[in-house]
Amino acid sequence: MPRSSVGNGGPPDQGVSPEPELLTVEQAAAYLQMHKVTVYKYIRAGLLPAARLGKVYRIYRKDVEALLQRLRAEKR
Repeated sequence: MPRSSVGNGGPPDQGVSPEPELLTVEQAAAYLQMHKVTVYKYIRAGLLPAARLGKVYRIYRKDVEALLQRLRAEKR
């Protein structure tokens, strides 16, 4: 079978990029539908784990989702 010169030999592009596992504060704020200052407050309070890389924070999506679950549970 002849090799195509198009692509990298991987699976065909589905046209949808996977969601990033690491988020910026701005992305986390958009996901949670809150102001980024609130996200910084959660980080400083230890409620949202984040890694500081230079001047910016990176937050695992699973930690953002866990925070959302805790916030939902508190409102009940």
